[in-house]
Amino acid sequence: MDERAFWVGTYTGEAGGGAGVYRVRRRDDGTLGDVRLAAAAVSPSYLAVHPGGRVVYAVREEDAGGVTAFEVAGEELREIGRRDAGSLPCHVSVTPGGGALLVADYGSGTVRAVPLAPDGGFAGEPAVAEGHGGGPVADRQEGPHAHMAVSAPDGLVLAADLGADLVRAFRLADGGLHLAGETPLPAGRGPRHLAFHPSGHVYAITELAGTVLVLRPIAGAGGGYAALEVVGESPALADSGGRLAQCAAIKLGDDGRFLYTSTRGADVVTAHRVLDGGARLEPVADVPSGGAWPRDLHVDGPWLHVANERSDEITTFRIGPDGVPVQAGPSLALPAPVCVVPVL
Repeated sequence: MDERAFWVGTYTGEAGGGAGVYRVRRRDDGTLGDVRLAAAAVSPSYLAVHPGGRVVYAVREEDAGGVTAFEVAGEELREIGRRDAGSLPCHVSVTPGGGALLVADYGSGTVRAVPLAPDGGFAGEPAVAEGHGGGPVADRQEGPHAHMAVSAPDGLVLAADLGADLVRAFRLADGGLHLAGETPLPAGRGPRHLAFHPSGHVYAITELAGTVLVLRPIAGAGGGYAALEVVGESPALADSGGRLAQCAAIKLGDDGRFLYTSTRGADVVTAHRVLDGGARLEPVADVPSGGAWPRDLHVDGPWLHVANERSDEITTFRIGPDGVPVQAGPSLALPAPVCVVPVL
């Protein structure tokens, strides 16, 4: 198998022991090595890469937050632009055509779309959509907390709002984010991240309830992913055993037959079998994450890379024919890793 490189986002300062964005390399056996600091930055906890591969974007996850664009310069990153964001930006993604950077601001509950030039640089000021609402979990849902903003297969922008128990849909047009629809979720769930199945189903991992919700577009509504309905809910763990369940990431396997989630506290990665054409999930195995406080996951063909934030390591698993990950080798030491994204 050819070697491949990855960018790693970390927490810095009081939030963690990282120094910025790192670059690592996957070896032939699937494990990661060759750690290099690519760019010093303040808590670049979540990253995204422009479709052209020449620009990397990072959040600056702090109270007065922002996003930074870096140009790829060999194995290093060179800063080429900054934009302000709301409080505690925690997730970024790039629209499929590379026209905008989507930002979810956890602290302020806002969603942003920063226009991008063809070369990936910032090309204007962001469009901002304010959040609203709250939920019954008093210490986490006192107001809106956008946790992910990502493009749906039909081009709409979907935002998971942990604080308001909502999935909000926006149409990005004429320089603005225009509300296209809202899907209320069961109270107190706290949706965090989303994953899309080829069948059209959407999976939402809930941080507060420790479950995965199965959503689908409402037939005949005419709005694509603007109008969704909940058609199922499944435990995030195969066996909770009374363990703390604070769910983090959700990623679909390459062939769509399995889904993978990470749960902090329990410190496991769970494999879920996808059933009934995407309409139902079955958790089949909890696997120790290889460290403490697993955050983001990256499915890398037959490999699964897990960022274990609090034990300062990234653990690589080989996905077995039964869909269950098996640790491939020793973890890679790297301070306060949060997300792993491929170098394009």
